Amino acid sequence: MDPFALPLVLLCLLLSSAAASWEGCGSGKVIKGSKTYLCIIVSDLENWNGTAVNGVNSGDVTYKRYVFRPTADDFTKIALSDTWINVGSDADCQNCGVEGNACPSCQDNLLRNFTTPSVHVQSVNSISYIRRYRGLHSGVHRTFPYMTAIVTVDMGDITGITWDEGCTFCTDATCAPNTYDFAGELYPAGPKACYLDDTECANGASVSEVCPLSVYVVWTGTDADGDYLTSSEMRFSNFKGYSLTNFAENARKKYEDVRSYTDYEVDQTTGT
Repeated sequence: MDPFALPLVLLCLLLSSAAASWEGCGSGKVIKGSKTYLCIIVSDLENWNGTAVNGVNSGDVTYKRYVFRPTADDFTKIALSDTWINVGSDADCQNCGVEGNACPSCQDNLLRNFTTPSVHVQSVNSISYIRRYRGLHSGVHRTFPYMTAIVTVDMGDITGITWDEGCTFCTDATCAPNTYDFAGELYPAGPKACYLDDTECANGASVSEVCPLSVYVVWTGTDADGDYLTSSEMRFSNFKGYSLTNFAENARKKYEDVRSYTDYEVDQTTGT
C-alpha cells in the first residue's frame, strides 16, 4: 500500500461522526477511456470526527461536494468557478479568516463559506488526505494553488489516492508541509506544496490564473481489462525547472491536450 494513501479502516473511524453513512463517490471498476467518478470535497481544515482540536470542538463539519465524471486515464484538470475573488475589490471579504469566521456576503465562492478552505478527493471507495488551499498560514494570507491527485488502480479497483509532490514550481523558501489527516492534524510524512502570498495572486483588480482552485488528476496501475494506466507520467513533479508564477503558461504549452472539466453537480451537506 502507498504510504501516503489513507487506509479505508482509518477513514471510517475518523468519519464516524461526520459521515456515518458515507458510501463513497460513485461505483464500478475503472476502465481506460471510459467515464469514472471523482468527487472534490471542500471544507474547513478541522476535525471530521467532531472532537476538539487545539481545545476547540469542531462540531458538525460543513462541506461542499463537487461530483465529476472524467474519462479514466485522461490527464484531467478540474476547475471550480469563483474560487479566488480579489478581496480588495469586495469589502465583504476584507476580514475573512482574520475574524475566524466565514463571510456570507463575500463574492468568493469558498471564503463565503469557509475560513480555511481545504480540499480532499474521493473516487469510488477511496479517499485522499486533505490539502489546505487558502487561509492564514504562519500569520499571512496565502494560497496553495498546485494540486495533483494520483489515483492508483489494481485491475480496475481503486486502491488509493495520493497527492503528488507539490514543490516542483518553487524554492524551499516557499515550500511548506501541506498534507493533513481527518483529525485536522498535519501529516508530517505527506508531500509538501508551494504557496503564494495572496498579494501575489492579486494584480490590481485582476487575479493570476494560477490561483483559482484547480485539481489535476492522473491515474496509474491497471484497469479492469489489465491495460496499463499511464497518465501519471504527465504529473508535474516529473518536470522540474518551472517557476510557480509561470505555472499556467508552462502548463498550457506542455499539456495542450489536458481535459478540462468545469461543469459539476453540487451537494452541500452538513455532517451529523
